[in-house]
This record gives sequence, C-alpha cells and structure tokens, in this order.
Amino acid sequence: MVTAQQTKQENIIEYLLYMYCLEDMIRALECDENRVVKELVPTLVPNASFIPSYERWYGSICQELIRSGKKSKGHLSELEEIATELVFLHQTLLVVKPDEKYQGLFNTAEPSILEFSQKSAMENHHPVLVSIHAMHMKLQLKLRGKEISNETELAFDSMRIMLAYLASEYKKMRSGAWDLNPN
Repeated sequence: MVTAQQTKQENIIEYLLYMYCLEDMIRALECDENRVVKELVPTLVPNASFIPSYERWYGSICQELIRSGKKSKGHLSELEEIATELVFLHQTLLVVKPDEKYQGLFNTAEPSILEFSQKSAMENHHPVLVSIHAMHMKLQLKLRGKEISNETELAFDSMRIMLAYLASEYKKMRSGAWDLNPN
C-alpha cells in the first residue's frame, strides 16, 4: 500500500505494473479476503502498525475485483482510468502538442509494439496498452526465471524507454507543470 502510493506519485507506469502484479497475486489467492489477509498481507507490511490499513486496502481490492466481474481477468477501474489517460496523453504528444522526442521514441518502439500485439493477440489494442502489457509480461517472465533473448530484450527496451518518457510527461501534466499553449 505504501509502495503503491509512493510509486503512483513518482512513476505512473511503474504504479500500473505494481498494481497489475498485485492483482495477479490476489487472483492466485482466488480473491479470497481471508487468504489474502493471512498469506499476502504479512509478507508486505512494513511493520505491525500498518496491518489494519493493509487488510482494509487489500480487502477492498478483492471486493472490487469480484464486484466488477474481474475475478479472473481485467483491471481495477482506477487502473483502467489511468491507462485511458495515458492513451490520451500519447495522442496529445503525437498530434495536439507534437513532441519530437516522443514521436521519435514511439517510431522506434512501434515495430516491436506491432510484433508484440500480434504475438499476444492484442492487435486491436492501443500501442500504449500493448506496451504496458509487454512490460507486465516481461516482469512475469523474470519472476518465473525465464530467459529473455537479446532480440526480445531490445524490443522490450524500446517500449520501456517510450513508456518512461510518457510517464515523465504524465507526471508533469498531473502536477500542472505542462503547458498546452503553443506560444
């Protein structure tokens, strides 16, 4: 919970990835609040004084996943909203307030995004969502101790760099330090 709050302030992409992994862990425990409180919370609590707030927070995640019909797949509504904001920001950086650096990063990553979208049956998904999914898959592979080829690592890197820039612009936008006026 504390890590999630800190990460949300610092890097929105890392926050999404953290929360996606958390959703995976909760689903592995079948969204059972009792199991989550017994098996997951003790491994994540910085000290005992945090236990009640962690139990409430993880319980609310379990409840939302069940209530929204996302017990087996999908993301929390807050995470979907953030992903939508990132898609709009992507479009803004390409069209509304053209950013040459971002355009270059996207152009570099685009072939990898297209290839990943085809291999993962995400052809109809936005490039930003595909890239975030790719980073989530990379985390899953690493956690499982799977090897990643150099070619695949380079593809992941192009998406990671693009997303890092997008996260930086998101932070500026959310803080009000972003100027949409071209003059």
